[in-house]
Amino acid sequence: MKQYKQLLCGWILAMGLTACGGGGGGGDSASSGSSPADASGSSEEEPVTMASIKVAPGYDFTTSQQLEVNVDVSAVTDQRAYIAFYQDWSGSDSNPVPNPDSQLLMKVTDNGKLSQTITIGKQQQSLLMVVMFADTGISPVTDVFAVDGEGYAYP
Repeated sequence: MKQYKQLLCGWILAMGLTACGGGGGGGDSASSGSSPADASGSSEEEPVTMASIKVAPGYDFTTSQQLEVNVDVSAVTDQRAYIAFYQDWSGSDSNPVPNPDSQLLMKVTDNGKLSQTITIGKQQQSLLMVVMFADTGISPVTDVFAVDGEGYAYP
């Protein structure tokens, strides 16, 4: 039975490869061996190599940046708080709903303070900070802020 399955799989594979076929010589300019550059009489351009690329001195090739975040909600509560940062959210900036897939960081703090460095892409223009409290009587705190390279401090 095992040999039958192998034989059948081999036959199907052979038919699939045969059906893919090659190109015919039916007057196609790509298969005639001459390129459009040869037909027009112009010479081919030099290929671009890494050595031929010119970059301005001091150009920064990094794609990420470090952002220092400092959050202090100890004035609101001295109980456990969950502090998170997101790259993407829906809704307005005054009532944002975070996209869980874009979460950069979530930390638990028992004293209401967080000091952390996070890595973000240089293209990131703004982030969302959300603070949720263990005490459900306290409303969550949200803040959409611009990433300006100076860090972030709340409040």
